[in-house]
Amino acid sequence: MGADLLETVVDDVLWAVERPVWFSGVRLRARTTILRLEDGGLLVHSPAPPTEALDAALDGLGPVRWLVVPNLFHHLAAPAAAARYPDAAVVGPAAANDSNPSLQLDHVLGDGALVAAAPELSLHPLRGVPFLDETVLFHRPTGTLIGTDVVMSACAKDHWTWRWSARLLGVWEKVRTPPDVKWKTPPNEATKGSIEAMLDLPIERIVVAHADPIVDRPKDHLAEAWRFVGV
Repeated sequence: MGADLLETVVDDVLWAVERPVWFSGVRLRARTTILRLEDGGLLVHSPAPPTEALDAALDGLGPVRWLVVPNLFHHLAAPAAAARYPDAAVVGPAAANDSNPSLQLDHVLGDGALVAAAPELSLHPLRGVPFLDETVLFHRPTGTLIGTDVVMSACAKDHWTWRWSARLLGVWEKVRTPPDVKWKTPPNEATKGSIEAMLDLPIERIVVAHADPIVDRPKDHLAEAWRFVGV
């Protein structure tokens, strides 16, 4: 994994790097998103396990100032990333410490620290889905909604295990809510309101953990994925 494997999403501002992960018997592509903030520092969203090549690539982009644990699932590599970047602040949901005792948060998502340091961002919690406890970020200068498990999709790039399963689960070449999230989320006003608040944003693209960047009608795809809660 080197600098040539960093996918440019928005020139000089937004990059992504993928790694394979196994989950429930299928191999997914998991994405880490890297955002250059207006102060020149980097925000690393859903950190990947550090490697020499990835560290060199990040060091070439700028100083890592923020490590974002976006929900209760995408936290496994955060302690190692924090050890590699001791000057970076780790921010995530408070309950993430219960999932990963080795995780030490400097700030809780929503306490205002991240937005105070990076006012070009806004935070949007996905309410009504407590087992996930995800907060998505919106980067106003690029119109990018950055999340992890708010939506997902499978395509020909994916491992055969996920291509096969995705067809059965209805997410093959479709942007949908992750199946486990949908199964555990009954229609409720909190989630409906959260998604509708996101849809009010001037979204130009959606970047999540388990799909290619969504640039074609991103708001339509987000609305369709969550129509089951009443959006």
